[in-house]
Amino acid sequence: MKHFSVHKNFFPEAKNLRAEFDQNFSNPRGTDSKRFVWDYWYFEDQYHLIRTPAFYYFTKKIYQNFHSQLVQWGRENLGCHDISPPWMSYYVDGCYQNLHSDVPHGPWAFVYSLTIDPKAFKGGETLIMKPDVLDYWSTFQDQQDREYQSFVDRIPANFNQLVVFDPRFPHGVTEVKGTRDPQKARLVIHGWFVEPRPYVVGGLTTAQVQKPLSEAMYMFSEEVAKLNPTHGTVSIRLEISSAGNITGYQEVTNTLVSLAHNQQEIIYTKKLLKALFANLHFPKAKKKSYLTIPILFK
Repeated sequence: MKHFSVHKNFFPEAKNLRAEFDQNFSNPRGTDSKRFVWDYWYFEDQYHLIRTPAFYYFTKKIYQNFHSQLVQWGRENLGCHDISPPWMSYYVDGCYQNLHSDVPHGPWAFVYSLTIDPKAFKGGETLIMKPDVLDYWSTFQDQQDREYQSFVDRIPANFNQLVVFDPRFPHGVTEVKGTRDPQKARLVIHGWFVEPRPYVVGGLTTAQVQKPLSEAMYMFSEEVAKLNPTHGTVSIRLEISSAGNITGYQEVTNTLVSLAHNQQEIIYTKKLLKALFANLHFPKAKKKSYLTIPILFK
């Protein structure tokens, strides 16, 4: 995964979440309290949408399974142990988010769609600027024209789809045109993956992996300090045998960029990571383990 990934059919109980939302809007004359929890967020030329805290909107039994699965996915694939308190937003005619970035919130952002039919309106795609636009002149060619589609990725809000992306990239939501009905609107749950730290499952405990990791991180930081500044997150996954040896090394995510525009140093950093972490030794255990390690460069 580079700067974004799309995961279809993410949550087996998605229809239950959607059904509760629809039930709350089923009677337009109703005065249930759930109809009065929405904030119309208007920030001129930037944000224009209707939102509410997702955690409090749904009944606990229906929502908790989704929350737990999302958190677990972040631990296993990103090394992030939690998510920020998520928002739920719906977008009717005229709603949008203009381009912005979210650097301080967390190393990864997510958008989970409960939109029944994205063809019920125009627009409503998650909009992410392409990497080569942020480094425009390095790939510039004067032999061809470039139009809107070449500058951005547009991801439709398909039902039960999770989009995970690097929030440093300028991103937004294209303007919704057409429906004014909340039940036909773009409906999403969104937030950030937070609390990055090593996550281990299997025979080893967190305490058992701490010492080898600390030693490797110290050596790695000593070498990286000699290089030009970099920024981003690299998540690696180690497969560890019951004997404590590394039997698998995988780079799960990598959003690393060189602030000095030195791509060779990025390549060197990746090689250094693998050389150090693929040769670690851990204590023996009754069964093999999987260890996800997020490494933040700032």
